[in-house]
Amino acid sequence: MKNIRNQASLIALIILFFLFMPANADNDRLIIESFSKGVDEKGVPLGWELKEKVGNPIIKLEKEDDIYALHLISEQSSFGLTKKINIDIKKYPYLNFRWKAIELPRNGDFRKKETDDQAAQIYVAFGTFKLTAKIVGYLWENKLPKLTTGVSPAWSKTRLIVLESGSEKIGEWVCEKRNIYNDYKDLFEKEPPEAKLISLYINSQHTKSRAESYFGEIYFSKK
Repeated sequence: MKNIRNQASLIALIILFFLFMPANADNDRLIIESFSKGVDEKGVPLGWELKEKVGNPIIKLEKEDDIYALHLISEQSSFGLTKKINIDIKKYPYLNFRWKAIELPRNGDFRKKETDDQAAQIYVAFGTFKLTAKIVGYLWENKLPKLTTGVSPAWSKTRLIVLESGSEKIGEWVCEKRNIYNDYKDLFEKEPPEAKLISLYINSQHTKSRAESYFGEIYFSKK
């Protein structure tokens, strides 16, 4: 009888543990997107807002090996998706994401406005006012050397870093991990405010060509 009571007590403790365990037990990561929640009537992933600049956006949500991914295609167009966030990157300094380039815009080069096209771009905006917000952007470029940095010709408060370049990894998923806290301090020479917006973009209108890419899971982490 004593053994039965002990077993019952143990089972009760296990049930209580799972009942009161936090929904996100992994406190080292803040998941921004896994693209598994579906899309709205326009085909835009739920929780994101479509930003159309030039031409017609082509957006698809696809599943590959049980993993969801966002598929973007630009045919002489420019568009992106934005999502509001509220993250203290002093606590979660690392930005982690997966991306894959399928086709690069012909002769794309962010250093000149007339060639500022990329197959994949991810931006994080800091601050609450649109005109004063500062932005850190990561690019998959056409030919520029990796880790090239510069100022966006489209918006002077945006600082850019080339993470991938050229066709060496075309068609392959690439996992990126950047200490965006350090990147912000290096690029703007000051402490960053909270991150308020994340954006995914693609464009090929300047070079009058075509671009295609995928984005996978995006999250911030402590280490």
